Amino acid sequence: MFKPYCGNPHFGWHSHDGYANFGFKAIAANGQQLQKYGDRDLYKVTKNHALARQQLDYRVALIQSFAVQKAGNAIAECEDLWDYVDRDRQISIALSDGATESSFAREWSKELVTAFVNCDHRNLQDPHGKKSWLLPLQQKWQTWLVNQNLSWFAKRKASEGAFATFLSLEIFPDLSWQAFAVGDSCLFVVRDCSTDQNLQNLNAQKLQSSFPLQNSQEFNHRPRLISTHTDVANMQINQINGIVELGDRFYLTTDAIACWIFKQLEAKQNPWVKLGEISSQDEFANWVNELRDRHEIANDDTTLLCLEIKR
Repeated sequence: MFKPYCGNPHFGWHSHDGYANFGFKAIAANGQQLQKYGDRDLYKVTKNHALARQQLDYRVALIQSFAVQKAGNAIAECEDLWDYVDRDRQISIALSDGATESSFAREWSKELVTAFVNCDHRNLQDPHGKKSWLLPLQQKWQTWLVNQNLSWFAKRKASEGAFATFLSLEIFPDLSWQAFAVGDSCLFVVRDCSTDQNLQNLNAQKLQSSFPLQNSQEFNHRPRLISTHTDVANMQINQINGIVELGDRFYLTTDAIACWIFKQLEAKQNPWVKLGEISSQDEFANWVNELRDRHEIANDDTTLLCLEIKR
């Protein structure tokens, strides 16, 4: 991340299996260019909710998964990581932005998202259970760190902990959804993304929820973070719930692009049309670089993920 202990954006380059099969050491050693996701239909469900007027077949499609590293860095240095799992008509997706000034921030970000999407999600329905995936991960991290061959200086720095933002989204077979967040990576729920181009009322009609932040003024240099040393019992994890409808889009973003979205909305502009036009990693990279050149977005790792509810 560009800012100390702050959330930031990342990439659409990702292996099919993520880093789920790698240990911490392997993660640190393997930062080469990864396979890019294509559009992917994650599952089909039948909407049978009390709000439904009729039964409709739905599928959840990952229509965008793009990231650009900070200018001057290699893609392997990008500290935005994400992962997802599709299980029994339920999708879990998570995004994390590592804090650059902490040691092994990239590795910690990846372990956060991988551990979350692969945990027993039945436990997450309990108010205390939503933290149950984190404590074993912290214990595993400490064991891994002890076994690393580091210089005395690197060991002292690493002992201070690794830090990262966290954002997750789960969509369930009954088409309810829930999201968790710590920090300034943001979820935007956008409704009715079809034909209305009337900018006078488009923003109010289409943005259903922003989470956990509500405006551009909330971004700062010290967002809340999850640490390898976080006291799980006292940690505050924000949560939001909702019901999906056909055509809904869920944008998961790290802080640079999230702040840009808020500024567009506050200027009575429509960011969803522009985001919807981006169909490839190259287009996304060129667009982000243009925004950086115009100083409209921070020079930071920048990640955009989008899920759409489709027939």
